[in-house]
Amino acid sequence: MAQQPPPPAAPPPTMMPTPAEAAPALPRWGVQMGFFQRRQPAFWLFVVLLVFTTLTVVTEQLFYLQIFPAGWIFSIVLLTLYVVPVAIAIWLLDLFEREPISLVLAAFLWGGVVSIGLAVTVNTAFLEALAKLAGPNFAQTWGSAIVAPPVEETLKYLGVVMIFLVARTEIDDLFDGFVYGAIIGLGFAAVENVQYFIQAVAGAGGADQIGPVFGMFLLRSIMVGAYMHVLWTGLTGLGFAYYVTQRHEPRQKRLLVAAGLFVLGVVAHFIWNSPLLTELLAGFGGIVMFGLIKGLPFLGFLVLLVVLAHRRERRWFSTYTAADVGTDVLTEQELAELGGLRSRWSARRKMGQRKGPQGARLIGQLQREQINLAMIHARGGGDDDPNVIAQRERIRTIRTQLNALPDAAQPVAAAMPAQQAVAPAAPTAPAWTPTHVVPATGMAAWDAPDPSRPPLVTLAPGVQLSIMEQQGAWAHVMGSNGWTGWVDGRLLGPLG
Repeated sequence: MAQQPPPPAAPPPTMMPTPAEAAPALPRWGVQMGFFQRRQPAFWLFVVLLVFTTLTVVTEQLFYLQIFPAGWIFSIVLLTLYVVPVAIAIWLLDLFEREPISLVLAAFLWGGVVSIGLAVTVNTAFLEALAKLAGPNFAQTWGSAIVAPPVEETLKYLGVVMIFLVARTEIDDLFDGFVYGAIIGLGFAAVENVQYFIQAVAGAGGADQIGPVFGMFLLRSIMVGAYMHVLWTGLTGLGFAYYVTQRHEPRQKRLLVAAGLFVLGVVAHFIWNSPLLTELLAGFGGIVMFGLIKGLPFLGFLVLLVVLAHRRERRWFSTYTAADVGTDVLTEQELAELGGLRSRWSARRKMGQRKGPQGARLIGQLQREQINLAMIHARGGGDDDPNVIAQRERIRTIRTQLNALPDAAQPVAAAMPAQQAVAPAAPTAPAWTPTHVVPATGMAAWDAPDPSRPPLVTLAPGVQLSIMEQQGAWAHVMGSNGWTGWVDGRLLGPLG
């Protein structure tokens, strides 16, 4: 057997540890799967259940359309205007590795079709059994609180489980469980609300099909929507994600957390549906107080869990990018900016004010590629991995293009009044004075007068430049921020 080389020396402090060395619970970001996993039995079970329950849901919706067509169409329009931005907001809350669109749509369909279709049958059977056991009056008063929460939360919870079975690598973090759970809850709420909207029309006599729908929409979607299915299934989804991702924790603890959050979701649903405090709250501001007292504590707890999950993600991102922080690949300020949506958007807005729309676009592209670098590290790429090296060069190229963009032209300051004149300062370098402007079509710029080389950057229309020298058709120009480059001088327009 050939002699083995001596073991390598201990890595320097700046070398990024592998996921196994950093923490046993680090997610494998960047390993993504879509919904269409035809080799997974769970995928086909999902499809069969979807087809079966679609018949039930479509039949019910066609009935609503037949009896109150205007009310049904208005319901769909309102719910679309509500559901789309809420779904996008939930999806964007995942700061680093956002979930595949196909799985997000599958989660919505599970909530709005599979869960609803099965709940119609199961809830009806249990309500009939409750009426026989405890009497029709008790079933009418307490039935929705006793039957609906365990049945509906179980069916929605199974949707999170099904997503995991179809694409196991997609639930690799606590926040993933919240995203899929919240999307499933949103789908359930959307389809369920159509039923409530149509019932409001029927209760009003059916002459006015618009007013009752709009009023119920304001009530259930705008005023108290955050306290309902999105909240409940978001809690249970977090619990499931804790169980399947925190494998370094004892199994008994993971089961306890998962079961506890599931029970909490059911209890929150029960309290919301129960007649407890309903008459009392009606005298303290109606539905507003109803939502604050019955739902706010659970919403606050969910927000706390989401904040803690975000902190974990930021720590993991810092771990994966530790070798690059403080370099020309990722500065300390950029690391802080990537830790939140607001800080990312603020950085893009400031760059847009400084360098125009192209600067905002480039800083957004830079942020995406820096996140992609962490994804490559998460897949096991070390410092010498070709993919890591190529990704770093991609980031450096974008940064070079960003730095080469001239600053947007600033208005010339007004002259100082004579009475405020002061003694002349020491001689300084002549101020930059623009002489030409980039045409409306924009133009490419090079770092040397050589068209065989790739352009350094594309200058945005209207950028003001100063010509320093000319070589034939080439013009050596300077921007307001000191940037210099070579352009086709024939395309420049004279300023003024």
